[in-house]
Amino acid sequence: MISIITLATFYCFFFITTSALHPCNNVQPLVKAKDASRRSLALSIVASLPVPAFAVTTLPEEYRQGTLGAGNADMSEPVPYEKYKKMDNGIVYADQAVRASRADASKVVAEGSKVNVQWLLRKANGYFVDSSEVQGGVPFIFTVGDGTAIDCVDQGVRGMSQGGSRRIVCPLNLGYVKGVEDNKPGPLPKGFGPRQQIRRVQEVRKDVPGEYLFFEVAVTRVQ
Repeated sequence: MISIITLATFYCFFFITTSALHPCNNVQPLVKAKDASRRSLALSIVASLPVPAFAVTTLPEEYRQGTLGAGNADMSEPVPYEKYKKMDNGIVYADQAVRASRADASKVVAEGSKVNVQWLLRKANGYFVDSSEVQGGVPFIFTVGDGTAIDCVDQGVRGMSQGGSRRIVCPLNLGYVKGVEDNKPGPLPKGFGPRQQIRRVQEVRKDVPGEYLFFEVAVTRVQ
């Protein structure tokens, strides 16, 4: 059975295209008015239809590119190259400007801290993999140093304060070396596709020079 959505889409397409291509459009204003009315009706029908169950809510392109990845930060300003710092273990990071109303400099992440982290994960080529926002906005919660986070996140968030945001360039040897299956160190991408992307990076491209994972993290709570 043809669905209502299919019929409405066809109806909209038919009257929009036929009115645009009709050879008499320039000499029949009454026909043009009727066509405009039909187009308006068709578009209103389509607009009023419910969103199909299979339609997945997508994130804005700015988020996928990371410019909205850490919601607490002032993302309107790019992070200058000189802001990036390198740890002895190879992690490169840069702190981002934070809205003062959300920050609490008295709560700093250290060994043993229990932290809530919103995160976004991309590959070295900038390709979006997954994020806590896609997974319903649920933060990744872990205790620093207890092994429940991959090394680059566990070590990369140290020194951050509550409300802080940071970009972390993660060497693969500090990434998902134990795998991406359930109950492995996180934050874990969800679903076969995102997990398979990380498997390929960790297993196939682990020896490629300059290959890394790119995180944007925001510490929303420190205990």
